[in-house]
Amino acid sequence: MLSEGKMKFELFYLDWSIACFLTALLGAFTLGSITTTSNSYGDITFLGSDLGVAAEKYFYAFAAGTIFNIANLCLCKGIAMLGLALAFPLCIGTCMVLGTILTYALDPTSTNNPTLLFTGLAIAFVAVVTAAFMHSVKDKEMAAKEPLTADVEGGEATKEDATMTRKLVICIGGGILMGLWNPLVALAERDDGLSPYGEFVIFALAIALSSFVLIPLIIAVPLEGFKGQAVGPVFAAWSKTPFICHIYALLGGLVWSIGTLANATAGVSEDAKGNTVMNPATSYAIGQCANVAAIFWGLVLWGEFNGTSAKVKGLVAVVVGLYVLAIVFCTLAN
Repeated sequence: MLSEGKMKFELFYLDWSIACFLTALLGAFTLGSITTTSNSYGDITFLGSDLGVAAEKYFYAFAAGTIFNIANLCLCKGIAMLGLALAFPLCIGTCMVLGTILTYALDPTSTNNPTLLFTGLAIAFVAVVTAAFMHSVKDKEMAAKEPLTADVEGGEATKEDATMTRKLVICIGGGILMGLWNPLVALAERDDGLSPYGEFVIFALAIALSSFVLIPLIIAVPLEGFKGQAVGPVFAAWSKTPFICHIYALLGGLVWSIGTLANATAGVSEDAKGNTVMNPATSYAIGQCANVAAIFWGLVLWGEFNGTSAKVKGLVAVVVGLYVLAIVFCTLAN
């Protein structure tokens, strides 16, 4: 039974997925339909050009959205198990390194200065390793402080929790998958392919459609390893969920989609001669600054490090500093 004012994650995610697709359509039919002399795409528009590209371009975009959706569900479940400030650096840090390397491998011209780009990625990798070490220290400290609770018969009972190995596999595995979608986006857009607006429509469509397959799966077979639930009763609770919760979910999809579309269009620029230049590797790397924001919210809003030692807090500062430095190098690479 859902308590008043709350919404199950699976139902939130379905609303979120639908909002992503609707926002993608809105972007395509507004900004994606404007032609100006200062537009890097010239007279390319969603209706005028994106509906007539080669079939494999649509496949790449759809595959990218599907892979992203699987990875994003892993990230969400990782956040639920490890907390925002720890799961995000592990998952997104991994995807930042892998995704940028693969995108660059597909198109070495996607950055102006590979040395600075890869220096930034090396620093980001160190941040991922440091975040993993930070979690191990924090976990040991909290385990030592957390008292055992007694069950009704007077014995000792512990809260049901996923194993540490499962938590790390889901976070890092999600990060590896998250690193695979941007190279597919690059393939969808290059060589007379889709514009960022058209690509994002197909990408978001894949998110919406795959969610109606993936969500029932994680309800029946939870990633945490717990006993699953019947899918029907969970879906039946959708109409009983407070309206404000649906609004929050839709706003979440709207905000994420605007940010992702902005990052996609930032990967397109013009050179001194007015030619279109694609910079997907650099823009993708810079876009992963969400790590810093996630750590901030985990610290300030959710209090995920309350009660930890100065050592753990110091490691948090190191992780933030490394990510900021990595972002600076990736920015200078362009």
